[in-house]
Amino acid sequence: MRNPIFGVRAKLALGLGAATLSWVGSAHATSVEEIGDNGSEQMGRGGAWVARASDPLAAFYNPAGLAGQPTKLTLQANINVLKQCLTRLKATNDTTTGDGPNGTTIAPGANFPQVCSSGTPFPDPQIGFTYRVTPRLGLGFAVVAPSAAGNTTWPSTFENSPSSQRYLLLSANTLLLTPTVAVGWEPIDRFRVGLGLIWGVATVDFSNYAWAANNNNLPAGVNGNDLKGEVKAKDLFIPGATAGVIWSPTDQIDIAGWYKVIGDINAKGDILTTAGTGSKQINTNTADADCGLKGGNFTCQPNKITVNVPIPMEAKIGFRFHVPRAGVEMAHVRDPMAQDIFDIEADLTWAHNSQFQNIAISVPPNTPSAVPGALVPTNADVPHNFKDVVGARFGGDYNVLPDRLALRAGAYFETSAQSAEDQNIDFAGQQRIGFAGGATYRIHLGAAPKTNALEFSVGLGHTFIATSTYNSQSTPNGGVHGLSGTPCLGTTTIPAGNTCPGGSETYRTAWPVNLGTITNAFTQINLGASYRF
Repeated sequence: MRNPIFGVRAKLALGLGAATLSWVGSAHATSVEEIGDNGSEQMGRGGAWVARASDPLAAFYNPAGLAGQPTKLTLQANINVLKQCLTRLKATNDTTTGDGPNGTTIAPGANFPQVCSSGTPFPDPQIGFTYRVTPRLGLGFAVVAPSAAGNTTWPSTFENSPSSQRYLLLSANTLLLTPTVAVGWEPIDRFRVGLGLIWGVATVDFSNYAWAANNNNLPAGVNGNDLKGEVKAKDLFIPGATAGVIWSPTDQIDIAGWYKVIGDINAKGDILTTAGTGSKQINTNTADADCGLKGGNFTCQPNKITVNVPIPMEAKIGFRFHVPRAGVEMAHVRDPMAQDIFDIEADLTWAHNSQFQNIAISVPPNTPSAVPGALVPTNADVPHNFKDVVGARFGGDYNVLPDRLALRAGAYFETSAQSAEDQNIDFAGQQRIGFAGGATYRIHLGAAPKTNALEFSVGLGHTFIATSTYNSQSTPNGGVHGLSGTPCLGTTTIPAGNTCPGGSETYRTAWPVNLGTITNAFTQINLGASYRF
C-alpha cells in the first residue's frame, strides 16, 4: 500500500488573515484571529468605541451609530507589523538528522537557534460611507478586513540548514474582506438600533513542510526528509450579520451593545507539492488533470481540496460618559467632535473562540504527491483547541479645538485563547495588553452654519503579547505533531486503529514540533481621510 507523505499548516491571517485575514472577523473585539483595532478613532481609543460609533465604519462595528451621522465618506488604512520568533526545543524522541547549523544535528532535548518571521508591514484598508436619509435614519456601507498581518513569511533555511519552524509554517498570504450594508434607525428619542448584512470573500495561500519518513521512495539524487506543500483556495460567499443598539438615558451617558456572527470560511482549491531541489526537483499540482506527473497513470480532481476555518461569534457592551458643549445641537445628531468637550468609554468584550477547534483540511482519496508512490493524506487537520476570550477596553477623546482638533488615547486587555500545549505560529493566541493614541484634524469648507468638511486622522498602537513556552513531553500525543509519510515511526505497517504503538496518532510524527518558546509583538499605524458632504 502506498503511504501518504504530505501535510500542511495554515496561517490565516486568519488575519483568519489575515487586506489581511486581511485574515477574519472584526476589530476591537477579542477574536483570536485579530490583534488590535481597525479604524483611526477605534484604534486610537484602544478599541473603546461601540457606544461612540461616530464614523462610517459603524456600518460593521455598530450599525446603530448610523442614525444621526452626516453623509460622509472615509478612506483609511492600518499598517500592521507582526514580529514572531520561535526558539524550538527538539523532542527527546525526534530522530531527525542534519537539522542544525551547517548540517550538524541538534541533540534531542536541546534548543534549535531562534528563527523569526519577516515582520514586513502589511496594509489593511478600510472604506466606509454613510448616507443621512432623515435625521432618524441612516444607511451605511463598509468594506473592512480583520485587524491582523495577512502576509507572513518565515525562512525556509537558517544557517545553511532547514529552518526549525518549517513543519508549522513557511508562508501565508491570506485575504478576508467583509463588505457590509447596514441601516441605523432612531425609532424613539435617545434609542437607536441597527442591522448590517455581510457578504464575506476569502482567499488563502499558505505553505509548510512535512516530514517524509518514507524517503526510500525518493529517486536517486533527490535529497531530504522534507516535502513542501502549498494550499491555494478561495471562498466567494461567507454570509454574516452584525447588529447593535445605543441607548442614551441622559445627555451625558450612552449605553451600547453589539453582536456579530459570520459563517465559516469554506474554501476550495488545490495543493502543490515539491520534493527535492534543482534538476532533481519534482512538483505536483492538483489543478492539473494528471497532477502534473506527465506519463503517469494519475487522475486528479481540480478545485477539490477543502479548507474550513471557523470565525468566532463576538459581542460587546459599552458605557460612554461625555460632557456636551453648551449651545450645540444634540437631537438626532451624532458628531462628538463638534458636540462634546470630551468623552471616556469602557467596553467589555467576548469572543466565542472555543468554536474554533481545528483548521480542517480535506483531500480527495488517491491524490499523488511529488514523491513517487506516495499519496497526499486525506486528513491534514490542524488542531488549535482555542477557548473563549473576554476583554476590557478603555479610551476617550478630548476636543482641544472644538469641531476642529481632537486627541485620543486608550488601552485594552484580553485573556489568553490558547493553552501552551497547542501553541502555534499561525495565530498569536496568548494574553494581550495594548496601548494606543491618535488625533483627527477637521477643515471646514464653506460658510456656517452647515459646511462640508475634510478630516485627516492618524493613530498609533502597540500590543504586548505574552510569551508562550511548552516543554512537556510527558504524553506521546501532547503538543502539535507534524504529518508524516508513514503511519508509524519505524514501520510501514498500518495499525488497525488510529493510534501507533507508543500512543501517537497515525500519519503524524511521533514527536511534537511546537515545543519551545514563542514570542510575538504587534504594532500598527493608521492613516485616514474623510469627507463630510
